Amino acid sequence: MPLFYPPQRFAGYSLSMGLTPKLLRERFGLDYGERFHRDILYRIETLMEVDRLVWDSFREIGLGFREPFPRATIEPFGHRFVPVLYGSPCRYSADEEPAAVVQRIDPEWLRRLPPWELEDLEAMEAVREVISQSRIARKRYGDLAVLAGRMPYNPHYQPLSCQQNLGSVINTAVSLFGQEALLFYIDDPRILRAFYRHITDLMLLCLNLFSREDGCSPAELFVGDCTVAMISPSQYEECNLACDRQLSEYARSIGARFLVHQDSGVTPHLENYARLGYVQDLDFGQDTDFERAAELFPGCCANCILFPSWIASTPVEAMREELLRVMKRAREFSRFSFSIFEIDPALAEGKIFEFYELFRQCCESRPVGGEA
Repeated sequence: MPLFYPPQRFAGYSLSMGLTPKLLRERFGLDYGERFHRDILYRIETLMEVDRLVWDSFREIGLGFREPFPRATIEPFGHRFVPVLYGSPCRYSADEEPAAVVQRIDPEWLRRLPPWELEDLEAMEAVREVISQSRIARKRYGDLAVLAGRMPYNPHYQPLSCQQNLGSVINTAVSLFGQEALLFYIDDPRILRAFYRHITDLMLLCLNLFSREDGCSPAELFVGDCTVAMISPSQYEECNLACDRQLSEYARSIGARFLVHQDSGVTPHLENYARLGYVQDLDFGQDTDFERAAELFPGCCANCILFPSWIASTPVEAMREELLRVMKRAREFSRFSFSIFEIDPALAEGKIFEFYELFRQCCESRPVGGEA
């Protein structure tokens, strides 16, 4: 996953940014491979040094730390923890996020999947690895709650917690089976729904198990629905909605906030997401109709994910116009923020500095709740 930094605030708005593994490799020599993910002390110490180097290069735009601290996530398999539990090998790379090795779909295997039991889950190597890393880190560095408090909440980033990025039912299926998984929406939605229920049962078991290990329940939960962009609203309603709603209701039951994340234009799926019922936070791509989102999610907080390709290819004045247009919608939410998840080597050559200054100017010219 990208290396995230705390949001910076400008006249009522905020901007959070993340650096891609490719940039970290090319600029700072970080090897994002297996040792970085499987050796937690090496990961923490390496990340602290990278944070210092990032400060040297990007402090003008608020990235990095002058005085780094232990803030690594406990994610031995990146964002592919759930696919690993279903038997997919995890592939590591020096300059890319860990990936699940795509498998061929075996419908009979799907039909024979036994129910998840807590004892079986606790015995799995991947789960033992997560818990072991967390215990080692806490023994060395202390109470995770104190350390995590220095990193404001990011849906993908929970420092030193056992909680994993569980994604969503569709993200898991696509990670396991590639685009072949999408064919089941047409060919056999019944078996897909059964598999999605199985994944949801696993996700809920993981949330309870890791909360027990952490000694506290998460304050925020999210569903990572990036690949929902690949299906129609009717397909989401038929196969996904009930499972995402279960996660939402679980968040309600433990008093946690619930966030829906989709890093693309979400407009076709807004009505279905509203049917989840219990949602406090939206994390959507900039192509989303935020005016309609505000109507469907009154009182929610929202984050607009800005696309790196848009920043790289758009003239300054066109970017200014678009930022001001989106900021106008901010008045309709209880809180509104922006993020750039993936600053790559091309953006880092200069465009991100130009954008940062433009963003600051736009914020100052359009205060939240007022007119430009």
